[in-house]
Amino acid sequence: MKKYAKIINKKTKECSVGLGTNVEFYESIGMTEMDVEKAYNGSWYVQGFAPTKPAETPKEKLDRLEMEYQMPRYVREGILAEGSPYSDFTKARAQELEDIAEQIRRG
Repeated sequence: MKKYAKIINKKTKECSVGLGTNVEFYESIGMTEMDVEKAYNGSWYVQGFAPTKPAETPKEKLDRLEMEYQMPRYVREGILAEGSPYSDFTKARAQELEDIAEQIRRG
C-alpha cells in the first residue's frame, strides 16, 4: 500500500511510516510516498521485505493449544485416566496435547 515513509534501516528495509494525512509534514521530515507493508510484529517495511513470522516451536504450540482447549496438564491427566467419562473427542484433544508435551520432555 502506498504511504509516506522513510527507510530507517537500509539492511532490513524497515520504515517509519506516516499514518495520517499531513503530506506537507511528512515531506518536510524526508518521507516520500512508497509501497510499504506491515509485518507480523507491527513494524513497517518496504513492500516485499517484511519478515515472516517464525515457525511455532513445540512449546509455543503446546502453550497456545492448552489455552485454546482450556486443558493444562493436570486436566489432561484426568481426561486420559483409565475409565474417565469424557468423550472420545475430548480424549483425542487431550492426547494431542500429551503427544506434543512428550516431544518437549524428550528434548
